[in-house]
Amino acid sequence: MTATAERAPAPPRASPLGWIKERLFRNVWSGFVSVVLIAVVAYMGYRAFAFVFINGQWDAISRNLANFMIGRFPRDQIWRLVAQILLLGLGLGVGAGTASGTARDKAEESGLTYEPPTLLGTLRRFWSLIAFVVVILFMAGTRGPWLVAGGAVVLGYIGWQSWRLPRTVRLLSWLVTGLLLLAAFQVVSGTDGLAWVPVALVVAMAAWLVVPVDRLDSPWRQLAGLGAAAAGVAIVYLIYQEIAAPGVGWDQWSGMNLTLWWSAIVITLAFPAGLLLGLARRSSLPALRYLATTYIELIRGVPLITLLFMGEFILGFMLPAGTSLSSISRSIAAGTLFTAAYVAEIIRGGLQSLPLGQTEAGQALGMGTPVILRKIVLPQALRAVIPAMVGQFISLFKDSSLLFIIGVTDFLRVRAIVHAQPDFRVVAHAETLVFVAIGFWAIAYAMSRESQRLERKLGVGVR
Repeated sequence: MTATAERAPAPPRASPLGWIKERLFRNVWSGFVSVVLIAVVAYMGYRAFAFVFINGQWDAISRNLANFMIGRFPRDQIWRLVAQILLLGLGLGVGAGTASGTARDKAEESGLTYEPPTLLGTLRRFWSLIAFVVVILFMAGTRGPWLVAGGAVVLGYIGWQSWRLPRTVRLLSWLVTGLLLLAAFQVVSGTDGLAWVPVALVVAMAAWLVVPVDRLDSPWRQLAGLGAAAAGVAIVYLIYQEIAAPGVGWDQWSGMNLTLWWSAIVITLAFPAGLLLGLARRSSLPALRYLATTYIELIRGVPLITLLFMGEFILGFMLPAGTSLSSISRSIAAGTLFTAAYVAEIIRGGLQSLPLGQTEAGQALGMGTPVILRKIVLPQALRAVIPAMVGQFISLFKDSSLLFIIGVTDFLRVRAIVHAQPDFRVVAHAETLVFVAIGFWAIAYAMSRESQRLERKLGVGVR
């Protein structure tokens, strides 16, 4: 005879008055604090409502919305930005669909039921960002921005359907995602010069992973992978020589568009650099360890604003004669050097949190050091430092507001353009500052929510 555990009955739900009494007025002290806080929140809510809907002079923003979004970008090249937004929508949709498809595969392998993301769930995840975009669209007052945003959403939904593709076909989805994001950048920056390099790197990585080298004998596997990667690089180089076309230079990028791309590029460059520095600081080779330690401690002891000034005024002396770098390129270099040092320390903390037995177990199985790092150590270390890592990236995104110090027209500096106009020299200063602050908050909050979602999904702090 088997015993069956009886489920305990659910506690009765409290009435609204009961909930208020239990949570806010449990005793005299709790009731006093609740009354004071309710009064303060009500007053602040009233003042905020009056500022937003009654007293606020939002014409300074609605009439300068294009300046806030793209700043001094040439107005005859707006089609490039439209194409960029559409490509970003499609690329992010393909990336989200690929991630959903991978999650479905893992759920099926574990015997679990996979539930694809719903529209309501997406709205809850990105509500701050969506609300900010909707506010911008209403302030625009024309149909154009609505059509572009609608087109990006439609293309994103089409790209998201890639989660339905078979696993063998979906192996190329990450390659497509990377190429679409690079195309979104290069449709504005142009395809001449060294534009082929990042595309070639993506294609080389994809060729290395996709080519079925496992079917070959062991001595030929690495050679076949290298050959496929080299062939991909050569093909990309030849294609870009044929389609080379100039775009809009860095010096004409500004506004929110520049702030977002600057942050994305610095994060993309700083993460692998910080990863290598973190591994080098824990290396058994003294030269690597001392060099990485010196770099990290030196950079972490210097404010970002100092590195921005050094990039603006000193970096040119370290480059070959005749090399010309824009202020934005110099600031990207400074931001990457600065963030990489902090990322290295975050990753080092994650590596130190793992017991030595993890590495010893891999060695006992005959694994080499690169395989142990890739399959055992780094997945666990990176999972443990997700909160700190995302916090550093959010801080970097907000630090982009320092670019105005070196004369770059970022999202914050656009306020100087607005208040140089005769109509807004002495008015609407608070309104423009609030608008910029809400823009930064909406994006930073969305990043934070995604970090928390990833932590729950990976069980950070639970297992």
